[in-house]
Amino acid sequence: MLVLLSIIQLFYVLTLAPLIVGIISRLEEKIESKEGPSIFQPYRDLIKLFRKENVVPEQSSPIFRIGPYISFALYMLLTLVLPIITAFPLQFGPVVDFIGGGLVFGAAGTIKKITSLDSRNNYSHLGTSRSASMSALSEPITVLIFIMLGVISQTNNPYVINNVLQTSTSWYLSLTHWFVAAAFFMVLLIETGKLPIESHSNAELGAIDQSMEMEYSGTDLAFFRWGSYVKQFLLMSVFLNVYTIPFWIPMKMNFEFIFIYMGIQLLKLIGLSIVFAFFEESVSKFRLFKNFDYISIAFSLAFLSFLAFYVSR
Repeated sequence: MLVLLSIIQLFYVLTLAPLIVGIISRLEEKIESKEGPSIFQPYRDLIKLFRKENVVPEQSSPIFRIGPYISFALYMLLTLVLPIITAFPLQFGPVVDFIGGGLVFGAAGTIKKITSLDSRNNYSHLGTSRSASMSALSEPITVLIFIMLGVISQTNNPYVINNVLQTSTSWYLSLTHWFVAAAFFMVLLIETGKLPIESHSNAELGAIDQSMEMEYSGTDLAFFRWGSYVKQFLLMSVFLNVYTIPFWIPMKMNFEFIFIYMGIQLLKLIGLSIVFAFFEESVSKFRLFKNFDYISIAFSLAFLSFLAFYVSR
């Protein structure tokens, strides 16, 4: 049964990840009083890319070609171990804890940076440099967030953390929890490319991820894009299921409740997508050097959770 649920969860994430991206894009266009593309446009883009030929720079090494597939495989592994549709571990749940999951996320990001550098494209190098700078500043915050959740639940297991916050009103309403949730939301904006300094266009001024993928085409680019969609879906799901709304997730084996929750999960993701769209369209884009101010606020919130815990205890 656990193997079957793992397959269902994998199919659920792979199928709906492009839809969430399409919903966010559509909402942003509507806020700007534009018609915008269909919410199913990311599916069409992926199909189009899978049909196109791969073009590889002459000066690149084999790393350039295998990078998208390795990073995509790592995101598939995370799909099998994170609490997406259940609050109990599935077949591969015990493979990694929160720290291990963070390392897998980091490994996928590192592979993308290495392949981008291997393209020998100046704009790709620029995007990689910016992404590495952001990661160097945001990853310590993520580690501090995981440590504080471990303090709350006495474990780094995301399923246990969900069960603690789902069943303990005192922990759920505590300042420690909400400072951690606020810090993770800010880190989530960084990791999903929703940071107010980043631009979704290919303009040099603010492009980060867009620059890193510039030399890719065809199937290679399709797997990079699909992996990015899955990454965003997973991080949004962790934010909702573990940090902010850990309720209604089935804690026991019951297929009826699990399928009902899959619909509830989609509604939760759409709600967070609305928040993302309004946040990105209502906050003016900062200049690039302002990222240090933004990340310092995120670190301050994570550190305040530490103070709140030791003062309140």
